[in-house]
Amino acid sequence: MSLYITVNTLCAVIMIILMFMVKRGVMHESDQKTFFNLCLHSLLLFSFDILWVVLDGTSFSHGPLINKIVNAAYFAQSGVVCYYWSRYSLFLSGNRLKLWKFYRVLFMLPMIVVAFMAIASIWTGWFFTVDATNHYQRGEYLILHVSLIFAYLLYSFFVAVFAIKRKRELVNKNKLYAISALGFLPFFAEIVQIEYPGLSVFCVGATLGLVVVFLEIQREMISLDPLTRLNNRNQASIYLSSRFKQEIPGKMLYQFAMDLDKFKGINDTYGHMEGDNALMIVSMVLKLVCGPRGHFISRYGGDEFVVFANLPDDDAANELCAAIEEKLEKKSIGLPYALKMSIGYARLRKGETEESLGRRADESLYEIKKRKKVDRV
Repeated sequence: MSLYITVNTLCAVIMIILMFMVKRGVMHESDQKTFFNLCLHSLLLFSFDILWVVLDGTSFSHGPLINKIVNAAYFAQSGVVCYYWSRYSLFLSGNRLKLWKFYRVLFMLPMIVVAFMAIASIWTGWFFTVDATNHYQRGEYLILHVSLIFAYLLYSFFVAVFAIKRKRELVNKNKLYAISALGFLPFFAEIVQIEYPGLSVFCVGATLGLVVVFLEIQREMISLDPLTRLNNRNQASIYLSSRFKQEIPGKMLYQFAMDLDKFKGINDTYGHMEGDNALMIVSMVLKLVCGPRGHFISRYGGDEFVVFANLPDDDAANELCAAIEEKLEKKSIGLPYALKMSIGYARLRKGETEESLGRRADESLYEIKKRKKVDRV
C-alpha cells in the first residue's frame, strides 16, 4: 500500500503545481477558473483516497465509522470530479450547457445521485461497507456508481470525438485530441482500477489527462492570436512551410491577403474597444466561411488577415472572396459603421518561394484597395 500512497501523493503534488501555475496567469483568463476548479476537486479526491488507504484495516476508537465517512466522501467526490470533467470538456470544445435550468439540473443529476447514495451508504451499504475489522468491502450497488461516473467520462470523450469529425482545421483538432484524452484516460484508468483495486490507476489517468490539456492550452497560447483566437503569424509561417512540401492532386495553393476597409476610422470614431469588436466579427466571419472548407486562417496583426486555401482554380478563389464579403455584410447589419474588406490573392507558381507568393498576394490586395479609392473618387 506504500506504493499506492506514493502514486496518489505524486499526483496530488502535480495538481498543486498545476494550480500554482494557473494562478500565476499562464492560461487565458477564461480557462483559469474552470481548470483550477477541476484541479482542486481532483486534489480533494486524491486526498480522500490517500486517507482511506491510511485508515483501512487499522484499529482505533471509532475506526469503522471514520472509515465509512472517508469512503462516503471519496465516492461523493468522484461524482463531483467527473461532473466538472464533463463541464470542462464542453467548455474547451466551444460548447455550453443550455441556459434553461432544466438542462443544467439534468446534467447534474448523476452527480447528485452519486452523492446521495455515497452518503447513504454509511448506513445502507449501497456503494461500500466496512466490516468489524475496519476493512473496506464493495457494496451491492457499486456498479451503479461506476455506471454514473462512466457516463460523465464517456460523455467527455465523445464530445471531443464528434467535434473532431466536424472540425477540419488542424489547430482545432489538436485541442480536441487533448480533450478526448481528458475523457478517455480516466475512463480507461478506472476500468483497470475496478479490476485491480490495489492499484492506484485512476489518479494517474486523471492527472495525465489534465497535464495533456494543460500542455495543449500552453501550445495554443503560443500559436494563437489572443484577441481573435485565430492562428498568429508565426503559426502561419509554420503551416506554409509544411504545405510547400505537399502536393494535393487537382488543387493548388492560394494565399489570400485581406484587411478591413477604413479600420482606422472605426478606431478613431468609436474607440479601440469597438475596433476590437470589429476585428472579432471579421474573425468570426472567416471561421464561418473558411473553417468548414478546411482553409487555414491567420491574423497577421492589426486588421491584416491571411487565408491559405487549396482550390482548383481562380473561379473557386473568386467564389471564396464573394462568400466572405457576403457573410461580412450580413454580420455587420445593425452596426453604426459598414464592415467591408479588401481581399487580394495569388496562386502558387511552380518553383515559387514563400516570400514571392506572399508578395504577390499583397500586391493583389494593394491593387484592389487602389481600385476602390478610384471608384470612390
